[in-house]
Amino acid sequence: MKKEQLFKAAGIITVASILSKVLGFFRETALAGVFGATTATDAYLVATIIPWMLFSVVGTALSTTLIPVFTQRVHDEGEEAGQRFINTLVNFILLFCLVMVIVGAFGAPWIVKIVARGFQGEAVNLTITLTRLLLPMMVFLALTAVLTGYLQAEERFTWPALVGIPFNVIMILAIIISGKSFGIIGVAVGSVLATASQILIMLPGLKRAKYRYRLVIDWKDPGFHQVGKLIVPILLATGAGQIGLIVDRMLASGLAEGSISALNFGARLTQLPLGIFVMAVTTVLYPTFSQLAADNNMHGLRRAMVAGVRASIFLTIPMAVGLIVLRDPIVRVLFERGAFDPQATEMTAYAVFFFSLGLLPMALREVISRVYFAMQDTFTPMMLGIAAVAVNIILNFILVGPLAHGGLALATSIASLVAVIILFAVLRRRVGGLGGLEMWDSFWRVSLASAVMGGGVVALWRFLTGLYPAPGFFLEAGLLTVAICAGVVIYTVASYLLGLPELKVGFDYVSKAIKHLFKRQKKVAGEKWGQA
Repeated sequence: MKKEQLFKAAGIITVASILSKVLGFFRETALAGVFGATTATDAYLVATIIPWMLFSVVGTALSTTLIPVFTQRVHDEGEEAGQRFINTLVNFILLFCLVMVIVGAFGAPWIVKIVARGFQGEAVNLTITLTRLLLPMMVFLALTAVLTGYLQAEERFTWPALVGIPFNVIMILAIIISGKSFGIIGVAVGSVLATASQILIMLPGLKRAKYRYRLVIDWKDPGFHQVGKLIVPILLATGAGQIGLIVDRMLASGLAEGSISALNFGARLTQLPLGIFVMAVTTVLYPTFSQLAADNNMHGLRRAMVAGVRASIFLTIPMAVGLIVLRDPIVRVLFERGAFDPQATEMTAYAVFFFSLGLLPMALREVISRVYFAMQDTFTPMMLGIAAVAVNIILNFILVGPLAHGGLALATSIASLVAVIILFAVLRRRVGGLGGLEMWDSFWRVSLASAVMGGGVVALWRFLTGLYPAPGFFLEAGLLTVAICAGVVIYTVASYLLGLPELKVGFDYVSKAIKHLFKRQKKVAGEKWGQA
């Protein structure tokens, strides 16, 4: 994929992700506003655990392993073999999930008893009913994961990027309408419909990719067996990560009140740039990695990886610096209201500082892991993932004493750094030189530009807070917006002066997009004038 195409696809995914997350925020606000902190809300949230927990893990593993296997099948035996593999996977997932839905419907009372031990009386009955209504979500979530992987393998990124938008819109409507007419039952029905809409929104993309559904399960398909082999290590690594999270919360529960919440909010805030910007880059590069690996083009794979690493460095370091220098006002504007008091802001900002130190290693880990996945090696990232969890747990016990919950956040950052260093070292032995000088060149120039930006933002913020020492919410939000925009401008100018090529590619794409927009508007205006 050319750099211009990469930026275009990443731009589409970024915009769609931002819009989806904004709608997701309104969805949570609507649920809280309509139903509040009631038994109905608790029952609904517990009932959603089963489908979401099962396929947030399995769905990710499916979409991750599918891309390199599909690419290899097409490369080895042609498009028809790829279609047969996808249809086999789709039909197997349908069959498996339908069985799980039936088993879950009969086993709902036991599931609720395990997941929600504290529920009594009517709360138990309501949760059982909601669980049975929500179980069909598993079918749609799994199918969405498979079809997303297929479209991304075909380098059609727009439709998978949009799935969160109709989901959140339908959920918001269901919450508002059900609040007056059907209660929490209506929200459960709306959840299933919203999940189904994710498949419907991808239908145009499937049509353009010339996907042809066939009712077939080829149990002997090599790709089907390969996915089974590749998916197991990812599930094991994800399970190890959950153990690390449990240890984090166990240690945090022995600290000051609010430590667990501070870690939770700090992690969500810090990982937001990863979820929007870095994941956009890795999503569009992954099919390219897979194609190059299928062609055994190691030189091309190394070049694509370097491009991904440089793009991640270019995006991640300034965001990490921005989070560090503006962590207090960012947390205050986003969270400080109601029960979230100034002390909670201070504790969360403290966690954000240490989490931000690991933002770059986390981003690079996403890129490098996909190079391994493209080569159909999920075992190495799994073993290193488990090793990173072990390092994280050991550092938790060492750092929690002197740094409290900040030590738990720092342990996560250090463990990510250790993991990415080992991933680089092993990959270098496997495929040869990785373009270390190019990556180092990008790192020091981006770091310098980010340091200039950080210094400028700190000076500006001190000036603004000197003018307005006690701003209210809206004024502080406005000042924060000014500071962030100023930081973007400073970083852009510094990057230009330092000659960072990623900035030029981004500007070229934006200028082409604007020219295309003007040409389109001119064409439409001409057509209207001709009709008149």
